[in-house]
Amino acid sequence: MKNTHRFSPVTLAIALSMALTATANAGDVTNFSALSQTEFLAVSKDLVAVTSTKSIEPAAPLGLTGFDVSASTSVTKIQDGAAWAKVSGDSTSNLMQTKVAISKGLSSGLDVGGFVSKVPNSNVSALGVHVKYALLEGNAITPAVAVRASYSRLGGVSGMTLSNTGVDVLVSKGLVGFTPYAGVGSVISSAQATGKSDESFTQSKSFVGVSWNVAILNLSAEVDRTGKHTSASIKAGVRF
Repeated sequence: MKNTHRFSPVTLAIALSMALTATANAGDVTNFSALSQTEFLAVSKDLVAVTSTKSIEPAAPLGLTGFDVSASTSVTKIQDGAAWAKVSGDSTSNLMQTKVAISKGLSSGLDVGGFVSKVPNSNVSALGVHVKYALLEGNAITPAVAVRASYSRLGGVSGMTLSNTGVDVLVSKGLVGFTPYAGVGSVISSAQATGKSDESFTQSKSFVGVSWNVAILNLSAEVDRTGKHTSASIKAGVRF
């Protein structure tokens, strides 16, 4: 019973994700021949906004014995609905993603982590890893400052490969019961698809969020801006 209570935030996030995505209409990404090169680039940027790493966490390190295990849901507004309709056969203005993630604290201010994710009702999935290093670990007076490097890769889409490498700087300040945070960075992406010329591009990234902790239970929310795409995320889990 004790373990069930500890993981109830994860269960809550999964249940909320299922409720939000039950009517999502993303469609399978398959029909690349219907796209012009410009439309392929637009779809690639939509997918980058969905599949690139969103760790949804503050800058402070977890510490040698620390873990963060969570489930989350993100909603991303796409930029080219007409191109998405051509490649997937479905019209939508938002893509929803469900994700399970884990981070582990190491020594000397290092954290490592990874995630697996899925866009419901589509063939789009992703997996990724990240490494975060705390330049300042933060205390009651000073904020925490960290740099983070990440890598993610699109999965499930036959005929297309997409990879994202991210670098960002984030700052957070623990207050009583919650921790606001913000960061900026870049995402470097490479996209290839059958019948299309390869695309490589870099987009700026910025984000703000807040993390709440009650004992080991954690709830977080974040708004991310990658290129021209805005994503909103909620996360629940255990963090200690």
